[in-house]
Amino acid sequence: MKSFKIGDCEFDLIPIIKGLVSEKDKVIQALDSKTYDATAVALGAEDITAISKRDEIEGEFESSDLDTVYSGLLTQFGNIDMPDPAFTTLIDICKDRDIPVIPLDMTDDEYTQLYCETVSTVEFLREKRLIKKALKNKFDTSSPESFVTEWDALVNHLSGYAKMSKYREEYMAGQIKDIANYRKNVLLLIEYERVSGVMGSVGE
Repeated sequence: MKSFKIGDCEFDLIPIIKGLVSEKDKVIQALDSKTYDATAVALGAEDITAISKRDEIEGEFESSDLDTVYSGLLTQFGNIDMPDPAFTTLIDICKDRDIPVIPLDMTDDEYTQLYCETVSTVEFLREKRLIKKALKNKFDTSSPESFVTEWDALVNHLSGYAKMSKYREEYMAGQIKDIANYRKNVLLLIEYERVSGVMGSVGE
């Protein structure tokens, strides 16, 4: 966990390995050991609502081909589940304890617009080639963190995807700065590979 302060607001940040079931233990420990007046997660508002009402929604959560390959490779570190166990655990506990969950990420409409403006048709078609490359690639599997770092670098080899990742980091940093204006004690949950970029933007 990383702790920092912006103005009068104290933040505790948990970098999570997205999809790894064991990551939810970090969330449980954090929420049981300290009282927060709010939490904030690297999800859009619609995603938070969908997760909180997932028992009422028929069918499975959609995942891209890239996400499927990622999940398959991540199984060497433990059990995998989608939607992400750390996010679902936090949202469920906060719902029970009446703790607000603030979205750090873009709305679905904002994300779709950015994707269409940033990722070219050629890059979209190259995603299939990227999947084949990922299946053949020898990733650093010394730790989940090492693996997701190399996976992220592979995906962001496509410039459009790299621009989207950077924009997300800047967007989430802006949300964190805004939260600092009206909260005092917040738990943040962000995927490991985005933490460095988010924190870099927060410090600017």
